[in-house]
Amino acid sequence: MNSKFDELVGSLTPETLEELRRSVAEELGGRRQQAAIQIENIHAKMSGDEREQAMREIARVLRGEDSNA
Repeated sequence: MNSKFDELVGSLTPETLEELRRSVAEELGGRRQQAAIQIENIHAKMSGDEREQAMREIARVLRGEDSNA
């Protein structure tokens, strides 16, 4: 199995390898964002302000913005 992987990676051009790296990074970033939203944190007993804050946070994550921005 490793020899097939090594052969495949070895045949990639530097540009293709960089594209693969970016694609993997985007996929991993998307998975982290999905885990950041937890439905159980949004419930009927929240105040209006808390719901508004939760909606803003969900929108921020869906837009892909950094929480430190």
